[in-house]
Amino acid sequence: MEKKINIKIVADIVCPWCFIGCNHLNASLKSRNFYKYEIDWQPFYLNPTMPSNGIDRKQYLKNKFGSQVNLIESQILNAAENYNIKINLEKINTTPNTRKIHSAISIIKKYNLNKSYDFAFKIMTDYFANGKDIRNETYLTKTIAKFNTHNKHITFGNINNTENKEPFLNFDFINGVPVFIFNDKWTLNGAQAPKVIETIIDIAAKD
Repeated sequence: MEKKINIKIVADIVCPWCFIGCNHLNASLKSRNFYKYEIDWQPFYLNPTMPSNGIDRKQYLKNKFGSQVNLIESQILNAAENYNIKINLEKINTTPNTRKIHSAISIIKKYNLNKSYDFAFKIMTDYFANGKDIRNETYLTKTIAKFNTHNKHITFGNINNTENKEPFLNFDFINGVPVFIFNDKWTLNGAQAPKVIETIIDIAAKD
């Protein structure tokens, strides 16, 4: 049986750099489609004290970045534009609590790791590219059903809203996300360019 390259992604759904980094990863996987992959999403909470219903995005940004908001957003938009990544920050009204979404990812992950990543990336895309309110339970239940093919009875509303604790990671060593870990050995921090990711994939393929 052909060996798969394991890629652990430590990220949060509402992290714009995670979205850009995952776009770069996807481009690299397409470029290196002659390898097989196992993609394992690991939850990270940028906002562990976020209210359950989220917070107005403008207020959240003001609280977190103060007068640096415009600079931060310009850096994000420039990074996305350089790689033709669609991102529309002006469409986003709310910064949500992501715990239930991470729990949904974990449920799908029990049956199919790669589908759980595809689900996570779909949510991120709807949020950052389309300004979708990813708190909406009808939307999330429909989206879960598209990827959770093993258990059609699970809805977003009945997912236990508790933190998903992963045994693999000690988050104390992580100062920021995204983090990509290849074969539990090679680590990339931040939204690295596809060429950089491709180099690490080639190294990991030789393990």
